[in-house]
Amino acid sequence: MSYLPTLRRAHKGAIVLDGSAAAHEQIRTLADLYREDPEGVGDMLIQIADLKDQAERERDLDGLGHAEHVRDDIVTELLNEIGGAEIYLDPRDSHHALMQARSLAHQARRIADAAQQRADELAVLTAVARGAREERRRPPVC
Repeated sequence: MSYLPTLRRAHKGAIVLDGSAAAHEQIRTLADLYREDPEGVGDMLIQIADLKDQAERERDLDGLGHAEHVRDDIVTELLNEIGGAEIYLDPRDSHHALMQARSLAHQARRIADAAQQRADELAVLTAVARGAREERRRPPVC
């Protein structure tokens, strides 16, 4: 199973970059770590939450204190224990993503070309209609 983010369509045609497969794997790994060392992992999570509160208080006092850095270090340590947040790309996946991006770019270019062609047609139709209206408004020539 690939843990690379995937593109999917959301409501009203919006495109979403979905990284939930990787997040699921990390949560499962975190659960395994917790089963092996509930006190250690639990203490880390509590410390992260406590440091968040302390960092917010430090920020309210017009500064970035020590708590934010300590919290980031603990989060980084925990992330490393559950496999990290880096995604090493398989060249085959990279090629597939590149082909998808090229296909999207090609489709976007076709849509833009069609829109430009339609805009040009509307400009001509507008000019013709304007000319016809002006012709009707002219007084008759005797």
